[in-house]
Amino acid sequence: MSILTTAPTRTIKRYLRDTLAATAIAFAMVIPVTITAAGMAIDMSGAYMVKQRLTHALDAAALAAAASANSGGDLTAKVTNFFQLNYPPEKIGAAYDLTVTQTGDDITVAAKASYDTILGNLIGIDIITVAADTTVTRELLGLEVAMVLDVTGSMTTNNNIGTLKTASTNFLNILCRGTTCSSLVKIGVVPFANTVNVGPYGLGKNPSGTTYDTAFVSNPNNLTFNQSGNSSTRWWGCILERPSPQDTQKGDSTWRWNMYWDTSQSSNYRNTGCNKSYIQPLTSGKSLIKSKIDSLSASGNTLSNVGLVWGYRLLSPEAPFREGVPWSDITTKKVAILMTDGDNNIGNAYSAYGPWSTLRLTDDNLDTKLSTTCENMKNDGITIYTVVFTSGISTATKNRFKACATDPAKYYYAPTQANLTASFEQIARELANIHIKD
Repeated sequence: MSILTTAPTRTIKRYLRDTLAATAIAFAMVIPVTITAAGMAIDMSGAYMVKQRLTHALDAAALAAAASANSGGDLTAKVTNFFQLNYPPEKIGAAYDLTVTQTGDDITVAAKASYDTILGNLIGIDIITVAADTTVTRELLGLEVAMVLDVTGSMTTNNNIGTLKTASTNFLNILCRGTTCSSLVKIGVVPFANTVNVGPYGLGKNPSGTTYDTAFVSNPNNLTFNQSGNSSTRWWGCILERPSPQDTQKGDSTWRWNMYWDTSQSSNYRNTGCNKSYIQPLTSGKSLIKSKIDSLSASGNTLSNVGLVWGYRLLSPEAPFREGVPWSDITTKKVAILMTDGDNNIGNAYSAYGPWSTLRLTDDNLDTKLSTTCENMKNDGITIYTVVFTSGISTATKNRFKACATDPAKYYYAPTQANLTASFEQIARELANIHIKD
């Protein structure tokens, strides 16, 4: 081989040897940096997933807290319970420093979590601390609620009337936190049995005796409202219903109702079957609503159609009660909650339709009237919730109440006392507009 051929070859080989050696050294220096960067990417991805789980658990806990009427230590306990359900100890990233802060209607929940790195320890980072917080507020828009409550005789069984009082009070406490209701929230109570008791309001008076409004009950004998003393000289507040189809409609200023006062019987039987629990018109006064709930007593048969139609009249801005906002007010939601523990049962007793022998109405007639009232209310934009309490109610009645509700999700079947309380609490939470602040 000639020198001309051999010399360039040696030069090239020497160049390649020196270059590869330098590259190898540089690559060896880059390897740790590359591995560390890849490791930190893995660890940061893991820490991000921990933060997502932590935020989700805090959101769920804060929303549950805002939906309850608890405060202070009870509120913290509720938050802790919901947080642990959504972020159990076995989750990657041990959580700690869970805090709950309540400021007015705002509830802030915060926590931290420790994520053990996988490769970060190569550069001395063993733990990545993740922090998250969320603030929830319950904002109530205008709300008018008529609680139409069954106070018939069957509610005395196992002190079911006591459970109804508890459920109704819990409902009130969720919507009206503290000692007062928001001025945007008004709640009324319509107890019903054989008929509905309109109390002194029917004669144009408040319970205190001051003027309420124009009387809407006919009073040809100039009787006074008084629930004590001889029933032959005092009217207890129950009324006879308007003729069909007005008994399924809201009222107006031209209507007059007759007293529940059977003059065909001896004076000793006047007011017979009149449950003394009378209506509480819509009000933001929490103490008034609570007092009315506490005073409920049980007696009489079940005429749920009559109860519901008076819930309709309570929510209406027209007479006989005028506390409701105009139908055109789109900022206020009108809601009726109809609760019963039995099938409609007119029996052969004196009722809102007078002596049974006069009209001879059947239970099926009452069911039809109930369905018509439900449709009339929904056509006026009222949201209807229905609650069927106890396990003895027929399938037909359950289906009828489900159809009465605005949608199937607003029908509640509550076979036990615990179910009744839970149903009222769930409805109250749904009526509260809860959102997570940005």
